Amino acid sequence: MGTSLILVGLLLLLWTVGEVRDLTHLWPLALLVAGLVLLYYRVFRSGPDSYLFLGVALLLSGLLLVVTTIVLPLELATIWPFFMTICGVALLLYGRRKRGYTRISLTIPGIATLLLSLLFLPFSLGLVQQPFAEVVTNWWPLILVVLGITFLVLHLIRGKGGRRQS
Repeated sequence: MGTSLILVGLLLLLWTVGEVRDLTHLWPLALLVAGLVLLYYRVFRSGPDSYLFLGVALLLSGLLLVVTTIVLPLELATIWPFFMTICGVALLLYGRRKRGYTRISLTIPGIATLLLSLLFLPFSLGLVQQPFAEVVTNWWPLILVVLGITFLVLHLIRGKGGRRQS
């Protein structure tokens, strides 16, 4: 209730001082408030773990949309990779609450989604001028290098873990 009053008060303050003339641009605040409510029920009322995922996703999405609507006007076509980032972060946080196979089955897609969002973001923001297909065509062997490094690191980690046990 306190958070809702603060948000409504700030919204009305921005409207009365003339910073926000059209309140229809503030619809993302509904997402932000819904996320806060879900997180409240998860943290303080022992709600289901799924509220953590939904709460984080809604809160961060609402925050992103508020910022890109009011502070830094950007089109949805430009910011869409940030939504992938938000989903990846929400999956990682949700996965940390789980154990065993479920944790792995949530963590790996969360990391993959984060990495894909980081791959798409420079193209979406116009930081890379080449077409995406051209970059992928030229740089795809880098995937093999990254996989090779990953396998070597995992092998070294397992090797050290195996020596400690014996």
